[in-house]
Amino acid sequence: MQGDFRIGKWLIQPQINALQADGGTKHVEPKAMQVLVYLSEHTDEVVTKERLIGAVWADTFVTDDVLTRCISELRRAFEDDAKNPHVIETIPRGGYRLLASLDGTLEALQTRGGPIDSIAVFPLENASTDPDTAYLAVGIPGSIIHSLSQIPRLQVISWRSTSSDENRQSDPLAIGRKLGVRAVLIGRIWQRANKLRLHVDLLDTANGEEIWGDQYDRNLTELFAVQDEISREISQKLRLKMTGEAERRLTKRYTENIEAYQLYVRARHWCEKRSAEGFRRGIEYLNQAIQKDPNYALAHAEFAQCISIPCYYGSVDPNVAYPKARAVALRALEIDPNLAEGHEVLATILKNYDWNWVEAEREYKRAIDLNPNYATAHYHYSYLLAELGRFEEAIREATEALSRDPMSALLNAGLAFVLLHARKLNRCIEQALTAAELDPNMTLCYWTLGTAYEQEGKYREAIKAYGKCIALGGAVAFSRAFIAHVHGKSGERAKAWDAVRELQELSKTSYVPSVASVIVYDGLMEKDLAIDSLQRACENRETNLIMIKVWPHFDNLRDDPRFQEIERRVGLRR
Repeated sequence: MQGDFRIGKWLIQPQINALQADGGTKHVEPKAMQVLVYLSEHTDEVVTKERLIGAVWADTFVTDDVLTRCISELRRAFEDDAKNPHVIETIPRGGYRLLASLDGTLEALQTRGGPIDSIAVFPLENASTDPDTAYLAVGIPGSIIHSLSQIPRLQVISWRSTSSDENRQSDPLAIGRKLGVRAVLIGRIWQRANKLRLHVDLLDTANGEEIWGDQYDRNLTELFAVQDEISREISQKLRLKMTGEAERRLTKRYTENIEAYQLYVRARHWCEKRSAEGFRRGIEYLNQAIQKDPNYALAHAEFAQCISIPCYYGSVDPNVAYPKARAVALRALEIDPNLAEGHEVLATILKNYDWNWVEAEREYKRAIDLNPNYATAHYHYSYLLAELGRFEEAIREATEALSRDPMSALLNAGLAFVLLHARKLNRCIEQALTAAELDPNMTLCYWTLGTAYEQEGKYREAIKAYGKCIALGGAVAFSRAFIAHVHGKSGERAKAWDAVRELQELSKTSYVPSVASVIVYDGLMEKDLAIDSLQRACENRETNLIMIKVWPHFDNLRDDPRFQEIERRVGLRR
């Protein structure tokens, strides 16, 4: 079953594991959704447990209990009574049957007319050999996404290409149907010197027909005007009603400087890699962009992100990075008080450095209110929710972020990280491996994988994943500490103590957070040394203390009153 479909009053959205009815949304586990989809594909049939398990868990051995839990979760979501079912019936010694009738697949729903309320925007096909054009092939759709996101009640999804041949050759219409959107935007770009040719097509996913298409032959200096024109045309062809304010925001330009814009696009590409090299190059490009246009609010907001996020990986002193990031974020909001990106990065600073959880949550919500399609805001808000222990909300928010950009390695890794905190290890590993396939060089994937494997007692796999982090040059101190933690837990204490000395030596030439020592000492079961290091981390306002409530590497310390006092100081215990 492709795309969305209905069961009774419920709109089922498999792509985001959601059920909607009566103005509310409920999220279920991905495997539970797969069970529901399979039952929906076999209506009026009794589907045996063996058949369901074979379809949903094809390569994994699971017991009937796992399937039973999925059915129970679906019944709770549907408010269905097992004794008097109206959605899913249990057939004794037989299996399960879907009782409720389906009401329209996505294709049927799309033919009913009315405004088109969802769109997936694809990267442009680069028909040039100029490497600069490759950035525009991603940057132009990114700008169009940003513009279309200003339209109320329009769901905008980014679909990016990956290196896999399968993805490159995929049919955009088929992908659009799978995503459950009503339209897709595709196109090609050619560039020769200062000349630009851009061809775009807006297609109806229901029937594959062209809603609108055009070709633009312009100078590169006219790029912004072309982007404005495309956004206006799309909004008109989708038959969307907009207020004057929405129309103004649709074509709002954050810079008139083409060079600054190109530098910003390059910077975003690098910053999203979440690697030491990525942050270094991103900051370099953003510095240049701001020099070209000091009033480029988006560049200021992205600059604040690039400065502050390395603190999360323990590679930068928070007392150096966050004050600078705050100044840059406030400058972005001074230029544009309604910039969602500015409110989002300010929220991150309030959370990670000020430990002001209430104000941080308020700023995240403000960013999402300003731009509900802003995936990064949903992504970082999910971290706050997870760090507070609000796991169901966190998973929902991380899933919401991913639904806006399903091929983002970062957002896939982010969901995996949230699942790790929620101790849903099987899903976490599955999600982290997906992220690693999308970008094999993303540190967060392997950090998350290593921790999940360690929690499962798979120490060899954990060390291999942590070692990948070191090879990538990201979170080096933490990665060494993680490996030492495994050595300590597995009885190789000499190797763990060697890591203590390595971290001390490393601290002579680069920043090493005290939390790294906490991790090593925890693995060695040296509680007093771990608490001493934790207290130093608190005095230094180290970023990773925000995870103190949920991080697995702190589990052995939780019952210590000194640990609980630090939780209070961070604002995570009353």
